[in-house]
Amino acid sequence: MATENKTEKYIGFYHHPLGKQILKKEIEMVEKKLTTCRNIVSVGCGPAFHETGLQICHPDKNIVGIDCSVAMLKYAPPGITVVQGNAQNLPVCNRRCDALLFMTSLEFITDDIQAIKEAYRVLKKRGVLLAVLLNTKSHYFKEEYNEKKSYIRENIIHVDSDQIKKHISSYFHIHNREYFLGIAKGKLFDTHNPLYAALEVITARKHG
Repeated sequence: MATENKTEKYIGFYHHPLGKQILKKEIEMVEKKLTTCRNIVSVGCGPAFHETGLQICHPDKNIVGIDCSVAMLKYAPPGITVVQGNAQNLPVCNRRCDALLFMTSLEFITDDIQAIKEAYRVLKKRGVLLAVLLNTKSHYFKEEYNEKKSYIRENIIHVDSDQIKKHISSYFHIHNREYFLGIAKGKLFDTHNPLYAALEVITARKHG
C-alpha cells in the first residue's frame, strides 16, 4: 500500500495543471543541456514522463529510463524504453552513453556516492552528467518539506546539495551550477535566485 500511495502522489502531481507546466519547463531545460547527446540514460525516471517528452522531440536519440520501481514504470507512456534497475548497479555496459540524467532523483537514492560512481562507469569519455536537484534552499522546497505528508518529506534522503556536489566533483569536472524555475503561489516564473528557484542544475563532464 505504501508503494501504491507513493506512486499515486507522484503521478498525481504531474497530472495537476501546475505539474504539467513544470514538466514542460523541465523538459525544455534538459533538452537544451543535452542537445548534442544521442545516447541518454535517465536514472530514477519514475513513470518516464520527462524521457517521453524528450523522445518525442528527438526521435533520433536513444533514450532509456531506469527505475527500481515496477509500480512507477507501469505508468510509462508507450514509445519510450524503460528498464527496471538499481541506480547503484546499473544494467548498462561500461562507457555506453553520451549523457546520464538524474532528474530530481539523485537526492532520493540511498547511496548517492555509488550512484555517481555508476554514472562514471557507464558514461563515455567526456560524457555529460546532468543532475537536476530540488533546491533545498528555496522557499518552495521548505514549504513542501514542512508538509508532513508531502511526497518530498516522505521520500527525500539527501537535503544537502553542497554535499552531493562534492561527491560529483570527486569523479567529474563540474562546469556549471545554476538555479532554475521559480514557483510561488501556484505560478511559475523565471529566476536564478536560490531563494526562489525550485531546482538546482549541475552540469558536469567525465574526466579524461
